[in-house]
Amino acid sequence: MKNHSLNQLLDERKLWRGQQLRPRMAASDSCCTGFKALDAALHSGGWPRSGSTELLGEYGIGELWLLMPTLRERSAARPICWLNPPYLPYPPALAQQGIAANRQLLVRPKNVNDQLWAAEELLRSGAYAAVLTWFAKTNLNDRQLRRLHIAALEGECWHLHFRPAALAQQISPAPLRLQLHTAKQALDIQIMKQQGGHAGQQLQLARPAALYLQQSPASNWPVYTTAPASNLPVQRQLKGKISLLNASILNTPARPAKQLDSVSKEQAH
Repeated sequence: MKNHSLNQLLDERKLWRGQQLRPRMAASDSCCTGFKALDAALHSGGWPRSGSTELLGEYGIGELWLLMPTLRERSAARPICWLNPPYLPYPPALAQQGIAANRQLLVRPKNVNDQLWAAEELLRSGAYAAVLTWFAKTNLNDRQLRRLHIAALEGECWHLHFRPAALAQQISPAPLRLQLHTAKQALDIQIMKQQGGHAGQQLQLARPAALYLQQSPASNWPVYTTAPASNLPVQRQLKGKISLLNASILNTPARPAKQLDSVSKEQAH
């Protein structure tokens, strides 16, 4: 094993001094997560208001549900920004959670350099309460991560950095790092690092049933072995059903099938 001097370890930020820890963060430096168990596990009593927070795990396991209470509260004061999300945010679902479409910005730079530049500018601008980032290059170096964290501090912005679980052991300047795992109708959370407090706490938060698809499996779907006869009465019946369906979507009065036939004949002539 290669020997390192104490000063070298401190310079490389691989070792911290115990007296540098604050006894407890001020109440104004954090806000409630919306989950009592998570607030109790966090030394600050909630999410930090600025700086980088890393969420490590697979995408689409409930990580956004975990953030919704705080994002809803913060978006009322300043908008939030999505930078290079793996899936396109769905405005109706976010509106149902209390985050209006006009309080959000979606940015999708083409390459990693543009993503880093845009993220730093957005975080430092002071215009956004939170910036959520996913980078094409997940294994960013210490200098890149530190620039993002400092930019978030300067702009008083909450930087939510989503990263793969494989990078949990990588050194990061983010004061708060959480590792997320999916469980049966729940989300497992492990605190990997938190400023001013101990790490290693594990907890499980039950997710609401509304987040799960309440649909029977495909094996139970009906299967038709014979196709319906393609005679004229069936075609007219289908036209009538289609016109009623369109009327319900467009909120317009439905026309009878015979009237639709006569209109199509007139247009043909």
